[in-house]
Amino acid sequence: MAKATQKKNNIRVELARLQVMELDELRTKWRELYGKEPPDCGKLLMRRQLAFRIQEMQYGGISESAQTALTEIGNTPKPRKNAGGILPGTRFERNWKGKVCVVVATAEGFEYNGQLYKSLSGAAFAITGTQWNGKKFFGVK
Repeated sequence: MAKATQKKNNIRVELARLQVMELDELRTKWRELYGKEPPDCGKLLMRRQLAFRIQEMQYGGISESAQTALTEIGNTPKPRKNAGGILPGTRFERNWKGKVCVVVATAEGFEYNGQLYKSLSGAAFAITGTQWNGKKFFGVK
């Protein structure tokens, strides 16, 4: 039997063993593979993490370039909500008197037909000509 095939079979056996281990055995395996105390979690999560670790040790972990890319993604600033508590880019659509009206949230407020409004209610007023709660008009819960 070739060495690569034997390694593959050994990993399969080891992963299969995880499925029948009880929590105490899984914790012992965790200490063996990670060299530290296991987290306080259930068997399912522990089995998944141990299976990942076994494969990582055998086949190698994530590449350095992929790790760098993930770190950069994690450091990307999160979008801030506008004064109305809505994330910029959120689209609100409503059919009003046969016309589809689209309002887009921006960092400064809400845009409708190229006009900027401070609130969603202001945009609803521009559409209807009457006072509306903007969230109610667009069916936002």
